[in-house]
Amino acid sequence: MGNVVVTDYNLPSVDKERKILKDAGFELREAKPDCKTEDDVIRNCGDADVLLVQWAPITRRVLDALPRVKCLVRYGIGVNNLDLEACKELGVTACNVPDFCIEEVSNHALAMILSLARRIPHDHNSILRGGWDINQFRPIPALSDMTLGLVGLGNIARLLARKAQALLFKVIAYDPLVPASVFTELGVEQVGLEELLSSSDVVSLHCPLLPETNHLINRETIGKMKPGALVVNTSRGPIINEADLFNALESGKLAGAGLDVFKVEPLPMDSPLRRLSNIILTSHCAAVSEKAVETLQIKVAEAARDFLQGKRPRSALT
Repeated sequence: MGNVVVTDYNLPSVDKERKILKDAGFELREAKPDCKTEDDVIRNCGDADVLLVQWAPITRRVLDALPRVKCLVRYGIGVNNLDLEACKELGVTACNVPDFCIEEVSNHALAMILSLARRIPHDHNSILRGGWDINQFRPIPALSDMTLGLVGLGNIARLLARKAQALLFKVIAYDPLVPASVFTELGVEQVGLEELLSSSDVVSLHCPLLPETNHLINRETIGKMKPGALVVNTSRGPIINEADLFNALESGKLAGAGLDVFKVEPLPMDSPLRRLSNIILTSHCAAVSEKAVETLQIKVAEAARDFLQGKRPRSALT
């Protein structure tokens, strides 16, 4: 046992992973072209003992078809594309990199929040069209008069809370899985979801994609938000109903939105979101810095190496 296959990746190369594994006596092979479907994985990865995965779907069907695979390592925190229940039942060790990009994503979310709060994209797009009048985008509250509502209070949201508090935002959060002591330690007020929606000037999403969070932001929940509120999403695209968000932004119910993630990626050319001037769109890049990506590659390779050496990876989930 010792074959490692990379199903897909959005990196300059996997030379770092290859070196770490080679130094330990293991070989790394890249699936070419990248695997995008279940069939791609089944067809290209039959010789793998370990799969390194970014976005390829690793479902029960894939695992049943590849009985040799005994370990999955995901490039990132989220594991929506890995069937963890199937992994448990089939004895497959699934790993992620839980501390990846915490600094980067919190910074990206904060950058979006500040830009929207200061109406920078609004004014920028107006100037490009010949305008020159910030009054059309008022009211513009001071940051110290704004409440930031965090949906989810994991590691990224906790770091964002500290940064926002330094800028004098009041910070509230909703996360039914986090102990009250964590809220107290952070100086963040614990609230229910409805209170968060109705009280926040900015709603920033930091929750995993689960059945109960799919389309969490929709026509009904947007209707509970303050007129002129802002929405920022650096978590998972399907948490927002994009059609409902578009209508709220176009009508002026919401003053702006910052989106790094989308239901379909890349964002389709015909998406109505592209037509808005009160929105910031980025290409699922919140996690990126040279340091973060290098660390990610190293930790992915180390998890695969440790498994092949008979050790349980520190980031194992199953």
